[in-house]
Amino acid sequence: MPKPVITQSHPVEGEMSVSVAVAARRLGIAPATLRTWDRRYGVGPSQRDGGTHRRYSPMDLARLDYMSALIRSGNSPAASAAASLGREYSDFPDARNMDEQINAPVGRSGGGNVVATPGCDRRARGLAKSTSALDQVACAAIISESLNEIGVIPTWNELLLPILKSIGEMWELRQCGIEVEHILSTAIQTEFSRFAHEATVETSRAMVVLGSVSGDAHQLPLWAVGAGLAEQGIRFVHLGAGMPLESLGDVMTRTGPRAVFLWSQIRDSADCAHLTRLPSLRPNPRMVIGGPGWMNEPPRGVHVAGDLETAVALISEVVSD
Repeated sequence: MPKPVITQSHPVEGEMSVSVAVAARRLGIAPATLRTWDRRYGVGPSQRDGGTHRRYSPMDLARLDYMSALIRSGNSPAASAAASLGREYSDFPDARNMDEQINAPVGRSGGGNVVATPGCDRRARGLAKSTSALDQVACAAIISESLNEIGVIPTWNELLLPILKSIGEMWELRQCGIEVEHILSTAIQTEFSRFAHEATVETSRAMVVLGSVSGDAHQLPLWAVGAGLAEQGIRFVHLGAGMPLESLGDVMTRTGPRAVFLWSQIRDSADCAHLTRLPSLRPNPRMVIGGPGWMNEPPRGVHVAGDLETAVALISEVVSD
């Protein structure tokens, strides 16, 4: 016997419903985004709890799943909302299977720059959805949640690196997605900076200087290392992108840091031999470098960090002495 087709959202006696927060967590997007979809497009909760608090029924969640999947496939939010409201639902499919039901774009395309997340968990899928939809507020909310729940390095390795890699592959294959990368990068920098500045650091402990070499504008790894240090109560100064070695030397002389971390992203854009031009201090700071941009063998005493976790460990080790 075929399943009945449900086309309306009236509450069913005994039917389970969830709050805005739970619905947002299930979809991997910010509660503010759900409220916007409700206000702007009419895709919202149909039930009320106690007359004031609105709750999402299974039917509502199915519509949200479908709308979210359409947005991920490159459709505009307005077209996705209209399609989800006009669709007939014979059951309440799980969000994990929703992508299989999307056969073609609906209405006007939103560009099709969809970030792939094969093998990723719920949080990463939610971040990919929000990034593809250019929803910076939702991106920031997911990153903040991850930082507070699992910490800096796991957030970088498990949540952000897979998404950043997928965006990079999208650019290499189709020469598109630069706007997606900018949306996510801004959210990452904002939340890592906020996390670092809100952390409790010990002002009596030695300071660390962070910077990227001249001609290199990449700052996300610096913020990740800074947040990782702040998580351990270590102070740092973030010098930003493109710092000339002469200026870095002046900063080192004035502040006497216990460690210095330099990042170079652009391949063969930084020469390890130039590090010998930095001033010699007493005590001499631990010099740690990272990134694929370094060429030539590093001078004696310069530590190479293959990943950001190693960079934080190498710096923490000397600062804790």
